[in-house]
Amino acid sequence: MRSNKNKITLGQTAALTASLIFPLSAMALDTSGHSLELKARGIHFDRDFETDSNDRTQSALGLQLNYESPYFADMIGVGISGYSVNKLDNSGRNTSDVLSVDNSGELHDSFGQVAQAFVKLKYQDLATAKLGRQLHKSMLLSSSGSRAVPNTFSGGSFQLTPLKGLSLYGARYNEWSSRSDSSFEEFKTDNSADGAIDYIDSLGASYVAGPFSINLEHLRAQDFLKKTGLVASYNFKLAGQSSLKLTGGIHTSSDDGKLFVTGSESAELDDEDLPGAINGVTASDNDGQGIYLAANWKLGNVELGAAVAKFDSAWIEDNFAGDHGTNPFPTGGVLADFSNDNEQVWMLSAGYDWQDHIKGLKTVVSYKDGSDAKNSANAALGEADENELAFDLTYQVPVIKGLAVRYTYLDYHSAKTGRLDGVKEDDTDHRFYVDYTYRFF
Repeated sequence: MRSNKNKITLGQTAALTASLIFPLSAMALDTSGHSLELKARGIHFDRDFETDSNDRTQSALGLQLNYESPYFADMIGVGISGYSVNKLDNSGRNTSDVLSVDNSGELHDSFGQVAQAFVKLKYQDLATAKLGRQLHKSMLLSSSGSRAVPNTFSGGSFQLTPLKGLSLYGARYNEWSSRSDSSFEEFKTDNSADGAIDYIDSLGASYVAGPFSINLEHLRAQDFLKKTGLVASYNFKLAGQSSLKLTGGIHTSSDDGKLFVTGSESAELDDEDLPGAINGVTASDNDGQGIYLAANWKLGNVELGAAVAKFDSAWIEDNFAGDHGTNPFPTGGVLADFSNDNEQVWMLSAGYDWQDHIKGLKTVVSYKDGSDAKNSANAALGEADENELAFDLTYQVPVIKGLAVRYTYLDYHSAKTGRLDGVKEDDTDHRFYVDYTYRFF
């Protein structure tokens, strides 16, 4: 049996809950402003690849116990979260989907950790900050919620609101914990040692004025990669309950220094195809850019979407090794990035809220098609087309507060000639989630 030494069992989770609740009860403290919740997620992945030896299934139970205090003296507070993931079943190839694989190639049975532990600070309504282990969500860097538990970061973050509608924000992190493992690790590239990337910086500004919004963000993985994104949107109110939101964005990614060498981003760049390139040694470079336009129309329970994007050189999604990136493009796929050199991508989607027939049920179907993708080192060495069909069903169970189920179907296909790292093999996924949240207070 393989398990992590930092394992948090279900019993320990219950004990931690009791240790937080009982002292408050015994002291008859007012719990207003305090938050304590237990989140449980049952998750099952069934993945079928073009290469049969890659086929696999993984099932697990994820638990989160999250506590956050109010701001004492309207200035300072704390938060802490314990995560636990226990394997229920698996078959096929052992790889890090829901749980991690150890050095012997076996899947961990379980892992647990104190995933969040932060001090939060506040100055009036002008500024907030967090120091410690925490979740992060912004345009170019996010804690993914697609597995049993989300990934977390360690460092500091802040947000300033100097004017109505204007928000300035930023963060610096020096460690992270992936969504399938218990340990916090320093950042690295695909071929460097842990800690080669000293820190990840994020700095941004957003402004909202009625139906108009704009967001500018810059991210830097020190000595490795830098990105900039600019997104603007306008929401038109149409007749009746109808609305139309138009969005445009431009995103760039480029090398930031000595760590950007051949093979440092092995899954997205073809720099190993350059003449004389030596993996991990030869300096590499990439100036990727993607531009998109998107439209989203709502009428009652119906929502329709369309988008088109065009790329010049490869836009790199992953910010560091192990990161599955944060893709800000509405044309970005779940199973592939759809952001290769010279690629043009279009997307169509349709969603429906079934509340008039089945309360709590929503469905969304989308289709993405990418064409004319080229090898990023030499266009003559490879080209490809790719597409992805996605169906997403969510159901908030009305009779049980806090209970939700979700099913996602993903079907990805590619047609490739030559070599092109950013295009994947055919893959069909069935993903099931059962989520339950219980708030103690």
